[in-house]
Amino acid sequence: MNEKASTSAGIKREIPPELQNQIDEIALKHPREAAISSDLDDDQKRWLVVGICLHSVISPALRKYVDSILTICYNELIHNYKIDTQIYPGHLQRDPQTGIFLNYEAVNNNKASYGKNVAKYDYTIKNAVDLSKLFLQTHMAHYTCFDETCDSSALLGLILNIAKFDPAIKSDADNVRKTIRNPWAHCHFSEWDTAKYSNSFQLMKKLVKDLKLSIHEEKLTIEEMEKWEMNGQHFLSKTTHGLEVLNEFRQETHDLAVYATLVAEGSDDQFKFSTQDKTLKRQATQIEELEGEARQCACRDSHNFDIEHWKEQDVMFVQTPVVKLISQILETKPTVLIVGEPGIGK
Repeated sequence: MNEKASTSAGIKREIPPELQNQIDEIALKHPREAAISSDLDDDQKRWLVVGICLHSVISPALRKYVDSILTICYNELIHNYKIDTQIYPGHLQRDPQTGIFLNYEAVNNNKASYGKNVAKYDYTIKNAVDLSKLFLQTHMAHYTCFDETCDSSALLGLILNIAKFDPAIKSDADNVRKTIRNPWAHCHFSEWDTAKYSNSFQLMKKLVKDLKLSIHEEKLTIEEMEKWEMNGQHFLSKTTHGLEVLNEFRQETHDLAVYATLVAEGSDDQFKFSTQDKTLKRQATQIEELEGEARQCACRDSHNFDIEHWKEQDVMFVQTPVVKLISQILETKPTVLIVGEPGIGK
């Protein structure tokens, strides 16, 4: 492979060749050339599950929230300071609310084009994404929109650096960053005991609830976290080897490997690659072995028979007007009591 620095999604990479080979093997699912130990400590597995949840559940929820707040900020700054047409030297230099200097080298390719010659910078801020980059260090601002290129580190940083965000959410974001994201990136596996695992999910759930999402979105996000929390515990205790669970672990482990590839060691000094990616590779190996066990499960045919039977029943189900009402109630209530005479279709 090419050992020179390359770019991926606009992020500079300088990854040692051996490590890059390991990451590529997971991300591309190349056959392994040598046997690798698949035994992972429970601490490492807990670290993996929390990382999956932070990357695949919390970050998407934060992106929607951050986008909505930054859009409001952007419109206010256009109205008050004309930041969409500003030029040097009359540009807005400090955030009006906090007084911090705004980082214009992070937008419009200014740093790459002009270096430290700030007089030549393009100071026009064209959208909320560009505005957000003014509040981050340049190496954290390589995302193109509020999507997968904008990771948890940038999202939490924006919430903490911009005054527009609710103080309660700032506190939550600070706790998640200090207690979960940074320790996860530093990758000291011995920290990830059962207490930290449980506390991590509690902090992430609190953050989601304080985001004040719609009832439906909050419910789905919390359920997704609880699914990972529960699946992780089953996976750790080896009481569940269902193919559905294993396939999700495989996909999310793959996503984390791709994520590690996109983040440069020099662009985030809190992200330590070497130990993490060995763990991701070993986890992928163990998932393959567990998938084999699941396929050989003696009761799998019986389970499939039940599932197919449920599918047949679902096709025959007739939806009546009250079904929609019941479904709406179940979005906010755990149970519904249906009362009526025999034969009316309860």
